[in-house]
Amino acid sequence: MQAGLKDLLSSLEENLDESRIGAAERLHQAALQWQEVPRLPIIASYPYPQEARFQPFPHGEIFTDPEKMLFNQLVCAFDTSFILSEQTGDDLPPSIRADFGCVLIASMFGAEVQQVDDNPPWIRHRAQALTCEDICRRSSGGFSMDQVDRACGRYRFYRDVLAEYPRLSKCVNLTLPDLQGPFDNLELIRGSDLFLDMQTCQETFLDAMSVVTAAQIEMVRRFLPLIRETRPGFSHQHGFPLNGGILIRNDTSIMVSPTMYRELIAPFDEQILKAFGGGIHSCGCVDRIVSSFLSLPSIRCFDFGQSEQNDVNTIYEWSKKKTIALTRVAVDEERLVSGQICREFPTGVSLLFRAKSADHAKKVVSEYKKASCRSRGC
Repeated sequence: MQAGLKDLLSSLEENLDESRIGAAERLHQAALQWQEVPRLPIIASYPYPQEARFQPFPHGEIFTDPEKMLFNQLVCAFDTSFILSEQTGDDLPPSIRADFGCVLIASMFGAEVQQVDDNPPWIRHRAQALTCEDICRRSSGGFSMDQVDRACGRYRFYRDVLAEYPRLSKCVNLTLPDLQGPFDNLELIRGSDLFLDMQTCQETFLDAMSVVTAAQIEMVRRFLPLIRETRPGFSHQHGFPLNGGILIRNDTSIMVSPTMYRELIAPFDEQILKAFGGGIHSCGCVDRIVSSFLSLPSIRCFDFGQSEQNDVNTIYEWSKKKTIALTRVAVDEERLVSGQICREFPTGVSLLFRAKSADHAKKVVSEYKKASCRSRGC
């Protein structure tokens, strides 16, 4: 094992505060279940400080080196830092995953994976694109499992390494990799031709959606013996706890009408949510389609990519009726330190604060906790 990783793991094993981590997890759990909470859980994101003791490796180096991937997951992932969370005082739980980007399911169907410089792996579309018929033919066998097998190997590596650090291993959540969602995976494979498919060969499109959905369910079950979530009924993605076992990415769905989503996409999302519980994630402005997401029978939470582009207060009122939690609600400093956020959202929400630095995060999180205490009379 590289000296840097061993030093990091030894430091975490010796210094982590199990009671603080447990309290943060319980706070997230209560808020996501719409229970009364002393304050909303908050996670801070910020540029990783160059003067910090442990410095992440260039992102492009982690894909071929499991030790560097594990190191970076613990030091700096999703603009958050578990190693610095005790310093900032936020409620970031320790979670790590096999971080091979969003290409795992698409790669199974023969989509070409490319990784350039420090960018995450992505799908390179060929001059002759894979068709929906090609995708359906893969359902009878012939999946390409190279990328999936690499991800499975990372989890086995994580478990073997963490077994030597029992206190850390007890606290760390080994979470699912990014498996996207049926529609996003099909878009990764087909590209923009997918939208034409929906209009001109709808039956074949639906067949392809069914095949991709079945593949995603199969892959979740393949990963379940390798991952380890510390709290039954909850999982983690993007560093945030979620109510349920999976987070479906639905970034592409904001490009279709709510009617098309309900008729052509929602039944496949519901298959996955019914099997594992969980929620929907979407980046961008979801105001037009989010009510369709919240109408899925098995949805338990909705995860924002950029909540600031949306009418969160209206979405909160809708979600409250079905006790569907909202995660990664971005909030500014003024609403935090004034206690206003506590009055807007008594529970059912987890907060994201985008700080200028780790020191800024520490200051605002501390003031937020004091304001929450004053606001709720504790």
